[in-house]
Amino acid sequence: MFNWLKGLVSKDLLIELTEAKTRIKSFGDKSCVEFEPVIALVDEPNQTRIKAIGHEAAGMSGKDVRLVNPFSHPRMFVASFELAEKLLQYGISQLHTSGFRAAPRVIVHQLEKTEGGLTDIEDRVLRELALGAGAREVVIYLGPRINTQFEHYDDIKRAQFKARKG
Repeated sequence: MFNWLKGLVSKDLLIELTEAKTRIKSFGDKSCVEFEPVIALVDEPNQTRIKAIGHEAAGMSGKDVRLVNPFSHPRMFVASFELAEKLLQYGISQLHTSGFRAAPRVIVHQLEKTEGGLTDIEDRVLRELALGAGAREVVIYLGPRINTQFEHYDDIKRAQFKARKG
């Protein structure tokens, strides 16, 4: 029931992922957040802390600062699950600024390293990333780019379901 209530104030979102950019768009309006998928980490006694994300992080330097792109690995798209999840949490929070913790329905669209489709493992990684970032429902999408102004979450979900069964 609580997820249903969260759904009343949450937007349906499209998350487009590349090694160079993360873009999160809201369906039905022009809300959009774009940022470089870079995290600046600082090692402190007993913990590692996120100092900055995105463009701000990319410009940081220093002996204590470590820059990490969780979507940069030669063999797989997701190099660091935990940091990729933090990036998605950050992006979702940028679109839902009401102070109420959002539980959006999310379509995840990986735009790189998809030759031959996604393996079950890659599909699960993307799904778990979105769920861990706060999504209440996730659709993994492969195909042409989605126009969030004219296309709708439910239509894409239905089409993906048919494609997987067919």
